Amino acid sequence: MMKADKYLKALTKRIENSKVREEIMREYQNHIQDCKEALMEAGMGEEAAEEEAVRQMGDPAEAGQEMNRLYREILDLGMTLWFLGVTLLLLPLRWLIEFDVPLTVLEYIGRAFVIYGLLLSAWEKYNDLGIGYMHARNWTTGMGAMNNSGLILAIGVAFLAHDIPRGVWLTLGLAAVQVLLRSFIQLLNRKRETELLWQIGVSDTAVTYKGKGTFCGRQMKIKTRDDEIQPGIPIIIVAMEGPKPVVEKV
Repeated sequence: MMKADKYLKALTKRIENSKVREEIMREYQNHIQDCKEALMEAGMGEEAAEEEAVRQMGDPAEAGQEMNRLYREILDLGMTLWFLGVTLLLLPLRWLIEFDVPLTVLEYIGRAFVIYGLLLSAWEKYNDLGIGYMHARNWTTGMGAMNNSGLILAIGVAFLAHDIPRGVWLTLGLAAVQVLLRSFIQLLNRKRETELLWQIGVSDTAVTYKGKGTFCGRQMKIKTRDDEIQPGIPIIIVAMEGPKPVVEKV
């Protein structure tokens, strides 16, 4: 019979949305514990009660797939909505300001901002960064600069939007491109996350907010939220922060 920890791992491995995975795990854990305690009060032994409580939860693969269906997020809209909001603020100013430079120069500047903005958007999503994050932070002074792809793309549109129809079409087009780009990267990240979740490996270096470990014969960069893990310690992947696995001691 399956133990509670194995059941929960089998269930949550099928949930792609990391934002709700821990909450679902806690809920199922509480259900199993409540059922276990009720069975023990009825006279059943602890081990048998746990196995029966787990059995009553049903097949973990089917339960995990159902939870994934309910909570799965495909489209990434957060940064795109931010981009649309900033663009609505910048475009009226752009049409009120007269630039004493050739339109071709504005075109080149705008295109550069758009290309950089899309690359930055992909990088942000790959690293699972929020809308307002600290870029190039100085850890000594605690100072940094707010930066995000939505702002960069909005500036690009402002340079390229020489009239209202052009501005509207550029804004809608870039919004669609950003949604598709970030949603695609989100799917890749979640596929990698569910593949690595609960894998057991070993730490190759000391692990704090950074380090290296080997899983399935492949070395990768890892981190831990707990105290420092020394080299050679068995570890398990419990979550992902961007592309970097978060580990705990087994």
